[in-house]
Amino acid sequence: NENMAKEEETQWMAANCAQFGFILRYPKDKEDVTEINYEPWHLRYVGKEIAQACQENDWCLEEFLNQFTG
Repeated sequence: NENMAKEEETQWMAANCAQFGFILRYPKDKEDVTEINYEPWHLRYVGKEIAQACQENDWCLEEFLNQFTG
């Protein structure tokens, strides 16, 4: 549940996952884009380059993909 987001370990994962090639798949502030409720435990491996681009631009995966499919 969303209470997991309050855990120190979960906060660390969200802040550092991109350096290992992961993204938070369904971020809280992107529910309107992903059409999925916030899931603080749901990480997805996308590779370091994509993960870092998503983090730097505050994109969810759908927003990243829209950069290429318009």
